[in-house]
Amino acid sequence: MRRLMLSLFSLTALLAPQTAFAGQPAVGVVTNFGPNLATVCPMPEGIAVDPTGNLYASSFAFKPVANICVENRSGQIVDVIPVPAGKAGVASLLGELFEPSQGLYVLDFADGAPTNGRLLRVNVQTHAVTVVATGFQAPNAIAQDRHRSLYVSDSFLGAIFKVAPDGSSTAVWVEDPRLMPQPGGSPPFGANGLAFDRNQGFLYVATTSDSKIYRIPVEKDGSAGPMQLFASGLAIDAAQQTTEALHGADGIMFDVRGNLYVCANSAQHPAPGLPGEIQVLSPDARLIARYDGVGQNDLDFPASLVFHERALYIANLALDTGGVNSKLSILGVPYPGLPLRP
Repeated sequence: MRRLMLSLFSLTALLAPQTAFAGQPAVGVVTNFGPNLATVCPMPEGIAVDPTGNLYASSFAFKPVANICVENRSGQIVDVIPVPAGKAGVASLLGELFEPSQGLYVLDFADGAPTNGRLLRVNVQTHAVTVVATGFQAPNAIAQDRHRSLYVSDSFLGAIFKVAPDGSSTAVWVEDPRLMPQPGGSPPFGANGLAFDRNQGFLYVATTSDSKIYRIPVEKDGSAGPMQLFASGLAIDAAQQTTEALHGADGIMFDVRGNLYVCANSAQHPAPGLPGEIQVLSPDARLIARYDGVGQNDLDFPASLVFHERALYIANLALDTGGVNSKLSILGVPYPGLPLRP
């Protein structure tokens, strides 16, 4: 771990380690998990986990066929699922969500052109791929509510879509200029990672280009309330006398204590190495921890993350090494993640 930063006012008891279970990775330590994926699933962007602990890493490949690599809990590749391109001619897979009753949902960014993006459902046993919804431009991340409706962020349209799990309906749930890529921002993506809080009173969304996290109230009728700023990297840097807070905010996930884990895909470090950290926000939006690996275990543009028990698995898009460093990473965490499915 290159850097672990705890604020002076962090909740020590909140982050105190619990009794370890067999095979649990060391808390606070980032290490590589499984083999290099450059030849079979280059530039893994999305990541999902099934109830048995199998991991699914989607390739942001811009190829006629993009693969999803399946790794077991020992880090062995046990399956490779091919996903053919749609009308764009290339498939570039982003966010994923595993629902036991349906299979693996995965987003296809395609070529980033209007209407070419797709929401797909993959049968992980048969490898059958079903198109659930189309018409997106830059579909990026997926979340699911207690009614099983899916929420898809579109990073170029500045919108979040609400989609029926069978694709029978697709509608814009919220659209806001603040969810668009912001001028001069980098990486140039707007709405990105999505996560519901414990009570599903709010849907949280990361905006990558300006390093912010917003939250959107879920009204009683299921509509979106007024969007609220939850955390700003610039404001955190000023208030906590740090640097690079939330830089390139990408995938996000809550733990059971309400802490929000954020892939800060472009955060620069004082020490030499590749950009990218996992940063943790407390429920009151303070930066309370930040993690990275050392040497060969260095994170390389961490894009998505998923909890399984008290391990956090991370997909490294490897933009900084041109895909050569394509890999998954694992981080031991004090508390389990908030369940993704109600």
